[in-house]
Amino acid sequence: MNFYWTTKTFFSGLFKLFYRHKTYGQEHLASGAAIIAPNHASFWDPPIIAISAGDDVSFLARASLFNSVLGPCLRRLKTFPVQGAESLESFKLICGLLKSGQKVVIFPEGHRTPDGKLGPFKPGIAMLAFRNHCPIIPTYIDGTYSIWERNRRFPRLFGRTACVFGSPIPCEPFLTMPKKEGQEAMVREVHKAIVALEEWYRDGAVGSPP
Repeated sequence: MNFYWTTKTFFSGLFKLFYRHKTYGQEHLASGAAIIAPNHASFWDPPIIAISAGDDVSFLARASLFNSVLGPCLRRLKTFPVQGAESLESFKLICGLLKSGQKVVIFPEGHRTPDGKLGPFKPGIAMLAFRNHCPIIPTYIDGTYSIWERNRRFPRLFGRTACVFGSPIPCEPFLTMPKKEGQEAMVREVHKAIVALEEWYRDGAVGSPP
């Protein structure tokens, strides 16, 4: 078992024990390249995506983190350094990952929410989807804000978390529109889908996520 899967197994046990973690919608994670687009509320969000996705997924992190003691661990956890979410170097890196068939986690809000609510999205996810002709998988993470919100130094030891993967949103219907208009429409569709996933979960999580 490699370092990625050893770490993933550890966190899977931790979240099941302390946070009674549940995953929904794994059937929406078809093979092949895709952008996984979750809401972002906590430092716990990346490991939750990793343990919920089943297969390997790739992550992005600030390049400065790789100059610290965390650097070697991050690299072995399929995390790649980026200078800025919308820099040309980051764009090329993500395109390379997608072209190799990987699933890449990109938080469309760009930062952790300050109040637990879903914020506005940046257009980058649609630009990447258009460039690589890959779908975006809207994803809703529940519970992490109350456990470890951005102003809290350490996480609470108990709580309840969930990860809900929604139906992939293909880019092809939006490619027929003028470029900027199509990208904005796709971003709105992803935002609307995550809101719908939250409602589905809070209404009892019956059946398959939309």
